[in-house]
Amino acid sequence: IEKLDTVLEIGSGNGNLIALLYHMNNQATMIDVDLPETLSLSIPYIADLFPNAKILFPHEAEGKSFRDYDFVFLTPSQIDLIKDQSIDLSLNIKSFQEMTHTQIEHYFNLIERVGKNNSFFFTSNRVEKIPCGPDSYSQIQADLPNRFSEYPWNRKNEILIYEICRLMRIVNLDNHYIRMERLKK
Repeated sequence: IEKLDTVLEIGSGNGNLIALLYHMNNQATMIDVDLPETLSLSIPYIADLFPNAKILFPHEAEGKSFRDYDFVFLTPSQIDLIKDQSIDLSLNIKSFQEMTHTQIEHYFNLIERVGKNNSFFFTSNRVEKIPCGPDSYSQIQADLPNRFSEYPWNRKNEILIYEICRLMRIVNLDNHYIRMERLKK
């Protein structure tokens, strides 16, 4: 990737990856879409790491130009604020596996809408995850399993990487796929 102007991470957790990407390229705008409970952790973490960064909070986002900020934090209900074809790199690490099939499809539609032509989409999630209740060893919910291979991939996109993650195979009991695509409009 030659130059990143805008990066979108869906479910960035505490913000480690967007912090690293910003550290490597502090000219890019980092957009984090996550649950409010998680944003309450990632926002102070990022603000502490980068005290001079311009940060846009969810309650301020309406009508603002995201390119005027270093970090933009949005809740899932605000994803329509992201402009069409404005993202150079979309990321999701280990959170699609926690979503319903409808939510996954919703975010795939978002990535297709906001990604520029020839932009990139990278994701790493479990090969399969069976939704379960609070006691994951005895209570399985009626939802169908989330299977990485059954995500709503756009067949027009160019697949650059699609394999079992070697690192996760060493450090985790469950296999994880990694996939990187180049979006084709």
